[in-house]
Amino acid sequence: MPMIAPPISYDELPYPDLCYTQTHPGRLAACARLLGLAPAPVTNCRVLELGCASGGNLLPMAYALPKSTFVGVDLSSHQIAEATEAVTALGLTNIAFLELDIRALGADLGQFDYIIAHGLYSWVPPDARDSLLATCHANLAPQGVAYVSYNTHPGWHTLLGLREMMLYHTRHEQDSHERAEQARALIAFLSEATADERNQAYGAFIEGYRALLEQQLQDARPRSDAALLHDELEEYNEPVYFWQFAEHAARHGLQFLVEADFPLSMPQNLSDEVVSALQGICQTIVDTEQYMDFIRNRTFRRTLLCHDHVPVDRTLRTARVRELAVSTRAVRLADEPAEPHPEATRYRGADGSLFQTDHPLTVAALDCLVEGSPQAMPFAKLVHAAAQRLGQETVADAEITRLAANLLKAFTYSLALVELHGYTPAFVTTVSERPVASAVARYEARRSDRVANLRHERVHLDPLGRYVLPYLDGRHSREDLWALLDGLIERGSLRLQAEGDAPTSKETLREQVRKELENTLGWLARAALLVA
Repeated sequence: MPMIAPPISYDELPYPDLCYTQTHPGRLAACARLLGLAPAPVTNCRVLELGCASGGNLLPMAYALPKSTFVGVDLSSHQIAEATEAVTALGLTNIAFLELDIRALGADLGQFDYIIAHGLYSWVPPDARDSLLATCHANLAPQGVAYVSYNTHPGWHTLLGLREMMLYHTRHEQDSHERAEQARALIAFLSEATADERNQAYGAFIEGYRALLEQQLQDARPRSDAALLHDELEEYNEPVYFWQFAEHAARHGLQFLVEADFPLSMPQNLSDEVVSALQGICQTIVDTEQYMDFIRNRTFRRTLLCHDHVPVDRTLRTARVRELAVSTRAVRLADEPAEPHPEATRYRGADGSLFQTDHPLTVAALDCLVEGSPQAMPFAKLVHAAAQRLGQETVADAEITRLAANLLKAFTYSLALVELHGYTPAFVTTVSERPVASAVARYEARRSDRVANLRHERVHLDPLGRYVLPYLDGRHSREDLWALLDGLIERGSLRLQAEGDAPTSKETLREQVRKELENTLGWLARAALLVA
């Protein structure tokens, strides 16, 4: 019989307040359009988040999309109060946070174009899971998209064993933070005890999990404790097989659309023989997704759902790419021969994925995106920019179609190569004389070293970036920023971390800090945190 975890109050120990890139309506809209749906425009839509915590996911969306409407629901009075305080501080008028139990939600909330439930389904009792999916059906617009994340088997079978070991080890401890400390100590002990077995599956798994917990400790307590306690050690943590989730959704009039991480619904990195075998085994899209989970030993899903009466066209068509915006964080590799096509140009994503092409328009388009990274460009504007780069006034439709096909190929292979967006995020990548950062990021930087950027990504600030960011309000010039830092130097409050000997004079320190300030401002711009 599995160990039962004691309940942990979200009021006493709130979950880390974070944004989740995959939940953004721009991401959801792009996935839906690629499969033939017609979701509401991202710039004028209604969004509901179930289990919104303190608003860390919803607030950046509301700030960046002022003509859209956002509603967050959570059971924790403490977290709803914090979220409401942020709304007032930021002066937002398009967002509201409600202290409600998802089991008490009704049609009076209205219809929403996008519904988000991140980190909720696996961590609530069965009746709440029913209510979650019932809300996704009752309150979702006809062409709407719902996002639901959850833990999955087969990957979580092994993790459940670790969860039960930690629950047993901490069974007599009442203090939450001490429970987290004891759980980490147990994993460290198991890793040491199995050190001679790290070339075997079990020893390698234990060590990998220990390293993950150690990485969490980069966050100061209580945030690192909250992540462990509300995930692995939460009272409810019930992984399901994908087919079970899909059947549960179907009972509520919902069907599987695609994974929010679109490439994970594609058979990338599988051999032709494996893909052919899957086609012979699988009769439905649910079968295909489930067998790919078997192959990948998957532990977590971010699934998109829509109404079961909505036609879904799973034939990916290049015409739909033309409706979207495109960006990349990939880099162009040095001009060296590519195998087996030495005439091709190669691009590499941060995950190591490679894309190569000898199509001139595609090369020109990707070069435009690389140079402007991480800015997104509407497809039509990208075609125009690529044509200008090639010295062409017009581009044949067949060439545009080939460009769209290449971008779609790269997107479905890895999100680290090409990203498709349902709208164009607004930010600048150059630093003005009086730089202005996102108001949400400035607000968050006063409380944390992790802030949401205007691409709805988490950005980890170094100490200088965190100090400077709240002052990027348009009222402070670069010289004003330097004067603030110079005052810290004069008072002896600022030191640079450096290898070797630290600067020995204030003048040397001033010179280095001024240089670091310019580097930091440039980095904040490239991190998509500036609006002017």
